[in-house]
Amino acid sequence: MDWIKSYNFLPRNARAIGSSEENRGAECDPQACYDSFKQHWQQALKIIHRAQHIPTHDDVLGVVNHLEQMATLLLYDIKKQDGNICATPISSKCLEYLLKENILHKIFEWSNKSGKYTNAVRCEQLKLFDMLITQSRHVLLVHEPFYSPLIKLLNSCLGQVFSKEIEKLLVDLLNQLSALLMQHPDFIDLFFYSADQKSQRFIIFALLMPFVHREDSIGMRARDALLLCMSLSKKNKSVALYIADHSNFSVLVASGLSGLYSVLPNIIDDILVPDWHRFTPDDVNEIKGLLTFVTSLEFSNAVAQVAHPIIRKQLQEFLYRGFLIPVLGPALLQASEQEQVAPSAYLELILRTLTEPGLLHSLLQFLLKMDYDGERLLNILIQRVSSNHSQLSLVSLAVFESLVDLNCEDIMLELVFKFLQPCLHLMLSQRHILLPLDPLCQSFEKLLGLAPKCCEVLLPLEPSENQVTHSKSRQTLYGKYYAYLCDARSKITRCQMACLLWNNAYTGSEESDYQDDFTNEPLSLEKSSGYESLNFISDESKEIWQVSSNKTYQKSDRAASLDNNNEQFNSSGSAGPFLTVLMEKLKNYLTNSFYVNLHLTGLISRLAAYPQPLLRAYLLDHSLVLQPNVPSLFEIIGLLKQQIDEYMTHQQDYALLIKYSKECLIEREIMLVNVRRIHTDAQTIKTEAPLQEINHNSNSTTFHRNGPKRRSLNMPSITSMFGRRPSHVESTSLVTTPESFNSNFHLVYPKFNEGQKVALYAILLDEWVKELAALAQEHTIAQIANLLK
Repeated sequence: MDWIKSYNFLPRNARAIGSSEENRGAECDPQACYDSFKQHWQQALKIIHRAQHIPTHDDVLGVVNHLEQMATLLLYDIKKQDGNICATPISSKCLEYLLKENILHKIFEWSNKSGKYTNAVRCEQLKLFDMLITQSRHVLLVHEPFYSPLIKLLNSCLGQVFSKEIEKLLVDLLNQLSALLMQHPDFIDLFFYSADQKSQRFIIFALLMPFVHREDSIGMRARDALLLCMSLSKKNKSVALYIADHSNFSVLVASGLSGLYSVLPNIIDDILVPDWHRFTPDDVNEIKGLLTFVTSLEFSNAVAQVAHPIIRKQLQEFLYRGFLIPVLGPALLQASEQEQVAPSAYLELILRTLTEPGLLHSLLQFLLKMDYDGERLLNILIQRVSSNHSQLSLVSLAVFESLVDLNCEDIMLELVFKFLQPCLHLMLSQRHILLPLDPLCQSFEKLLGLAPKCCEVLLPLEPSENQVTHSKSRQTLYGKYYAYLCDARSKITRCQMACLLWNNAYTGSEESDYQDDFTNEPLSLEKSSGYESLNFISDESKEIWQVSSNKTYQKSDRAASLDNNNEQFNSSGSAGPFLTVLMEKLKNYLTNSFYVNLHLTGLISRLAAYPQPLLRAYLLDHSLVLQPNVPSLFEIIGLLKQQIDEYMTHQQDYALLIKYSKECLIEREIMLVNVRRIHTDAQTIKTEAPLQEINHNSNSTTFHRNGPKRRSLNMPSITSMFGRRPSHVESTSLVTTPESFNSNFHLVYPKFNEGQKVALYAILLDEWVKELAALAQEHTIAQIANLLK
């Protein structure tokens, strides 16, 4: 009985041949078209009357065939009348006959008596309604002979299990109706059905709900329609109340996320590259279940962006209590370090995927408030940065890179400013002259002076055999200080703009307006952060998205208000756990992996781009006198410089080691640029996407679908390596096809002996102090520019 599933009662060609002459004649004459339409219905009606009980196969076959012919004639007649400038809303004689004879109602009533053929007739009804709405839009909704059988048909579909063909037809029709109601919300009430006086059902939304987590194209189409319904909830209170109070939509979304997360791999055991630190878009496509999970996250984010505030609040609460606390929390607290890598990477992916303020609040509240065995989850994650497990350390650094990139005052308050604001990290004599403006920017020269002496060796870099042919296009950012200045200016400017809406300037003054802890209320990140996507607040959402309460604290009050976990840092005069862990990790620079050092130095540089004087001065002002137990970036770099130079002076071939390391880093830089270019070109050809959609910022905090593969070469951006923009480097043809990745693997991941490794770290440190010096210089210029305004 396979034919029942597809409902193709006659071969399409046979039907076309049988009716070609008739249709060709009808197309020449509207009257003939109308007469043919009536004739088909009368013949179908005879079959319907004859088959009052359960119809036979031939009966259903005949009716379905006549309905298809009627649909063809009706479509032709409607289109022909559309070209008539004098046409009335219903000027098609076929359409007028359809409504007058109540044909749609009669077909529906007969389909209910069709027994095992009910779905076959239902299939034709869905096609007919979809065609009519497509052609006539909202015009037919004012006619009871049209909307009444439509509503009955939709209600008859509730709770039914259909074939994929009918599911597709149903979802397409629901999508059409949702789009139609967005344009004409006056018709929304037609689709509220109540079996009794106590409850009403928004039939369109109710039918779409089962498809919310569907993976195929039908699910995608259904989610589009659901988002339209969410937008409708802003226009119609009945829709909003139905979704919030009479549907389990938020529960379904949260529980669906939990279920989808539960099938993700607990351990990622096929990582073949040493610098893997986050899921790339190809990872999402390749790892079982991850694409579905990300799709669900993106859908949740989209819902929160367009839905009525009461739905947003409900979704936020269920996400927090139904997914983050019971599912993600325990996953992050796995016993072994190997088991902690995957959940940390999933967390980082969630951070990049969610952009809506309410959902971000839930995620940040989860990180900042959740307490496990007396220790906050945030502090647990901070301590993992110092792990000797290179993969866990890398992924943990990536988590904090994404957190810092949010430019959110609340998260930066908990990570940094909560500890710097009391100024207990400074010597007492320094606190009354805090953060003076240095127009000469002496810190700039001090930082450049911290470059290892061994890097000053002047040996020409000889091009390799592969580079000779491409010498003209072989360009690198290496050693170009101007590139660092341009990048620093761009980063500082973006960060300043992102922090414009912050409540406090964090200058170390006596008073600041902030909460001493992350609020339990649905905090408004719009007011308390400068994260671009959070900088809005609508009139209707003011009551729901509460703003951080502006409490005024004296320094002594703030120090006393710190929670027990952080008390030790302030009482002893510390920069706080986050900065302390980063500095302690930096002290292990020579024993860290190269890739950990890349991300560690990149994260510290990103923090140094923040314009707030407290943080800028701590990282970039050499004249600041810190407490003896507070780590100083200048002192740590100075010690590293000393250790490196001392080691290299004992190496007879140190000049060749430095030369070799420079060549390796330049080769790596050029390789990464080429891999990114090739992958971008491949994606452009594959998707035929517009250029502006492909050439996205690789360091964007939001999730993007295009990126390098994890299992071959997982390339960090040039910015994450040297702190520079990849657009400054011209690509070469060292790599011409993705298939050549493996043959060039050694260029990106070379093996080093001890001397080469120390030389490599010397080059990296030499480049990093230039980046920090550029940031210090550009901060000074920005301060002077602000004073002159």
